[in-house]
Amino acid sequence: MSAPRRNGQLSSCEPCRKSKLRCDHSTPTCLRCTRRGRSELCVYHPAPMTKPHEPARVLKATATSSAIKRKTKTASASASPPQMLVPAKSMAAWASTTASTTTLLASAQFPNPTKRPFSGTGFLGPTSYSGAFSAGDEVSVSVELEPTNQSAPKSTPIDPQQVARGAQVLFLLENLDFYEEISEKRFLLAPGWILGPPLLRGLLGVLRKVYRNATQGSEDKNKYARLADLSRVFFRNTATPIETRAEMPFAEYVDIAAPRWETVGLLFAFVGAATYQVPQHDLGLKHAGETSKEGLRHIAIQASEACWQFCNSLGTISDPLAWALTQHTVFLCWMYGSSDHRTWQMLGEITTTVFALGLHQPDTDSKTPFFLSEIRKRTMVGAYALDKDIATFLGRPPRICWRYCNIQYPLDMSYEEIVAEPAIRDRAIQRLDAAGWNRDGHSNKGARARGVLIATIHQENVLEVSLSNQLDGLEERIETVFRKSDELRQTLPPFFRWTEDTDDIYVMCLHIDFINHEFLLLQTLFKRIGKGRDRLVAKSREMINLLLQMVTMETRSGKVQPSIIMDLCSAGLPAAGVLCTELLRRSQPQPQPQPQLQSHPQPQIDTTFPFPRSEIIQKLSVFLAQLTTFLRQQEGDYEICVKGQKIISQVLDRVLAPPTLPVEMPVDSENGHGLLLDGTTTLGEGDAMGQDVEFMAFLENFDWETEMRLTFG
Repeated sequence: MSAPRRNGQLSSCEPCRKSKLRCDHSTPTCLRCTRRGRSELCVYHPAPMTKPHEPARVLKATATSSAIKRKTKTASASASPPQMLVPAKSMAAWASTTASTTTLLASAQFPNPTKRPFSGTGFLGPTSYSGAFSAGDEVSVSVELEPTNQSAPKSTPIDPQQVARGAQVLFLLENLDFYEEISEKRFLLAPGWILGPPLLRGLLGVLRKVYRNATQGSEDKNKYARLADLSRVFFRNTATPIETRAEMPFAEYVDIAAPRWETVGLLFAFVGAATYQVPQHDLGLKHAGETSKEGLRHIAIQASEACWQFCNSLGTISDPLAWALTQHTVFLCWMYGSSDHRTWQMLGEITTTVFALGLHQPDTDSKTPFFLSEIRKRTMVGAYALDKDIATFLGRPPRICWRYCNIQYPLDMSYEEIVAEPAIRDRAIQRLDAAGWNRDGHSNKGARARGVLIATIHQENVLEVSLSNQLDGLEERIETVFRKSDELRQTLPPFFRWTEDTDDIYVMCLHIDFINHEFLLLQTLFKRIGKGRDRLVAKSREMINLLLQMVTMETRSGKVQPSIIMDLCSAGLPAAGVLCTELLRRSQPQPQPQPQLQSHPQPQIDTTFPFPRSEIIQKLSVFLAQLTTFLRQQEGDYEICVKGQKIISQVLDRVLAPPTLPVEMPVDSENGHGLLLDGTTTLGEGDAMGQDVEFMAFLENFDWETEMRLTFG
């Protein structure tokens, strides 16, 4: 029964109260509304006669570098507190299935403990509760269930404040042309292989059409009310599962997927991440009023998080939600760093969503169109790779394990071919070999997604050994991972394998990933049991040479990848630290049997191992200069790069200009130290070498990865 009013009478639902009809007060829906087909409007307002507040101004999408300025409605001399947008006037609901007008207050469903948001179950594995009722080899159990309409919207309560907050987010779409401009500049730098340009352009086009239809011809005084009605439409669409069919065209799917909160969140997450990738002078912020780069990022992160909260409150499980969460996590990596807990927490949301969608298993749904099946493969590969990168960066166990998944390789096709008409798509499929690689030798199609999956499988093998607490047989297990790495590389087509003459940046990036994984293995071997120093030094030299070669290649081409500073920091600094330690160790003279040096014992150096001292000094100097060139002040990896620069500079100073005894200075007869003009003494050879040994011990114990985890971002 409904809650009684203050006069002791039971409350009537809103439709019955407004129609002045007798209500039976049953919950969650009265019988009259059920018979009239108005169940979703049957709500019991706690104070139906209370007048709503006047609508406040929507937050303007402008900001300064420090924070976003909030504009609120003022009354007389004193400013009133900001209020959420709740229009009181009746307006025609945009895109409503009926011609009747309805108020936002009546159409929104209020929180009711008897009406809980219904969330779809999602993917169920063989050990789930449904396994007992599934068909087996000998016995088939058929359970007759009540037929349900999967396309019907979920009966989910929507708070009017959520609707008002959604209207504020939709108000930001006023600058949709500006967002599209930033997106196109991002596509010129890196088209992307998870969410390609055709998908994002299609979603932006539909969003523009929906926004203009909702606000066209409206004045400022009623524009916010129309946006509130549009917000309600977005909530309704988000609560409705997306139905597909095998022959569904790409344009039809985009029309359904665009007017949803997941897509709006995807848009702002993509634009926010693009501000870190597009150069400052190309962002075009001079056309965005008072909004600065930092202000745009704050707007994007708040809007994206708000959309994710809308979806979470509705219990949404959809493919656009997986896209939005993936892009939002990438945005968090750029804004806060991979070491931030918010990034790690959002990674858990991605894992939960892709598992609920069943993306970790082959798609057996006959109603899935071809383009959606391929996009799902790429989404799963992106989530799998992101999970391994963050887990490696933090030194934590990964969430998505290969042994429990059956991740499918995407076909080596471009995004344009995936979403094209069936005739064009079939011709592209015929140009693939039996393994799914293209025969044209192009690495800018789907080869990147396939290469990333191969490298990530190897990365998981590296994590399994590096994070294990078992030292028995560690050297044999590492050699086994090396052999598996060679086997995985053999699965690459010839055009995607690294050679000295390769000038393809994507091939080089894939090769650097493999080299970095091998570096981590050798580092684990040396730190755990003290073996493999020479192999670790050789691998570090190879890593530095590859990174410098990549910088040179991108600089000459005029297209510098936005992630180059992350590669220099995450992969380059640990390798440079190993070379600095070895360079300083080899720069020390061999210990002599003198009593004053017995407190600093030196290990014997293997002189048979090649160590080009001058070349390594040159490479480290160039690497130090490249860090300075691509380093952006106070962004992401600034602190760790500065710390790494200082340490490398100190090593080069000690190696190139060691403290020596002045020739023409008088010598103190007591300790053999040179006397300076002020009467102080210089360092003798023993003390100078002792300080170098202490600094070398500091370098050997300096955990570059731990420091990066603490300061990166």
